[in-house]
Amino acid sequence: MSIKSHKNPPRKSNKMSAIPLSIVKYIRSLWMSEMILTYFHIDQEGLLVRWGGHPRHYGLSYLNTQQPANEQIAFLEGLLPVTHTQILEFVGIGRGKVAHVHLIPFQEGTWVLMFDATVEHERQQQMQQRANELSLLTYRQARLLEELEQTRAALFAEKQRLEEITQQKSQLIASLSHELRSPLTSLIGYTELLTQVKNADQEEQHYLTGVRGNINHLLNLVDNVLNQATLENNKLQLNPINSDIKSFIGELSKLFLPMVKQKNLTLSVHLDEKMPARLWIDELRLRQIFINLLSNALKFTEQGRIELSLMWQNDQLHFAVIDSGAGVKTEAREKIFQAFHRESENTQTTGTGLGLAITRQLIELMQGHIAVTDSPYGTGAKFYGYVEAKTAHIQAAMPSQEKSRFKILIAEDCAMIHTLLELYLTEAGYFVLSANDGEEALALAALQPDLILIDMHMPKYDGDVVVRNLREKKFNKPIIAISASDFETDRLYALRCGCDAYLTKPVESSLLLETVARYLSASPAHVSL
Repeated sequence: MSIKSHKNPPRKSNKMSAIPLSIVKYIRSLWMSEMILTYFHIDQEGLLVRWGGHPRHYGLSYLNTQQPANEQIAFLEGLLPVTHTQILEFVGIGRGKVAHVHLIPFQEGTWVLMFDATVEHERQQQMQQRANELSLLTYRQARLLEELEQTRAALFAEKQRLEEITQQKSQLIASLSHELRSPLTSLIGYTELLTQVKNADQEEQHYLTGVRGNINHLLNLVDNVLNQATLENNKLQLNPINSDIKSFIGELSKLFLPMVKQKNLTLSVHLDEKMPARLWIDELRLRQIFINLLSNALKFTEQGRIELSLMWQNDQLHFAVIDSGAGVKTEAREKIFQAFHRESENTQTTGTGLGLAITRQLIELMQGHIAVTDSPYGTGAKFYGYVEAKTAHIQAAMPSQEKSRFKILIAEDCAMIHTLLELYLTEAGYFVLSANDGEEALALAALQPDLILIDMHMPKYDGDVVVRNLREKKFNKPIIAISASDFETDRLYALRCGCDAYLTKPVESSLLLETVARYLSASPAHVSL
């Protein structure tokens, strides 16, 4: 350490001997000997006796001994005299300098030691600034975490709200499905039976055909609306069956013939010669696809023809629906597949705007594709595409005399549908047992029917309760569920309860009889899917 000492008159000195030995020992005990030292000796009267070191470092350029110290060294004002050692840290002296000041009483006076702490002070300020910044960051992080937690809680609450809305929507769809499909089942079934009456004249048949066509149109509208909601919830799944494709297309043609004749159009259906007799496909969804496409063609065709062409290749069922109507404008060829889009500005054109949108979604669900031909507007339209469809085995028909030995239990609470199912089965040659609720179904099951047709929603005991009860009692004969719900979750639930198959209302007589015959001929024992 370089030390300078002054007496009156001031004189430079570099000797430590200018400072009392006890003060020197004090300095060395503080480990501050390497710091810039400035010192002042002040007597009891407050007069400057001597000084040394580097007062100019602090801007103290003109110092005079035997003059009041506090008049020359401003920061000493009010500090002297002292009775015991005092340490003042980080005292601002001047010229931006900071020092640690030690006031030491000695021999009726005071020694003032100043150790430069400017660098230390700056470093401490930087550390304090970093600490403040860290504290601020910690505070901000805490606020962000709090906001994040609030956002998470809000999102969770919104998620729960949306889930509740979705659940309510699903319940509404299920309720609508049951309330609409059940009466439509009766209407379609009894209309079909009336059209088979042999002594009905041509005019009556014409009326019945018109009624049946409009009922099916209503059913298609119901299916479109319900399926759109189901597709939005990602709950619609496929349920392929062993389908007689030629019979299926024949029924479809008969459905549209009355409406085609009413508009003086022609409907032609072309099946490729290589078409397999049976395909493994979701017949219900395929029916809806073709009904939507043919209904669209019928809607926009005022004269000419409508054609449906089908061919099968490499496990794919290719189709084309062609009409001689107005066609599709170039700018609308993608929009027509959007939900609720209606291309026609004619207010007399009916429809929900869902048909083609649902058709595309169903086709994609069936691993297929659909497109519309890029042809000049006004020259008609051609919708074409394909769906996945593997071949299925041909099932041998059950002889009539064999059917009579089978007892079938029908458990259905709707009297009209119950009677309709009974008519289908008795005319096919089966012996029928009838139950109007779950309690009666359990009682009649004691007669060991060969097959049970059961509605999943009935008084006293629902179908699932009856089925579980029967399976627990080792009833091993086929049980076929019949329900107005086409939700995949409901179908899977019925199968988990112990049902072998699941049919959705309205059930066509051909599909019902085919399903019954398949399970009766397969095995008398219970077979799980």
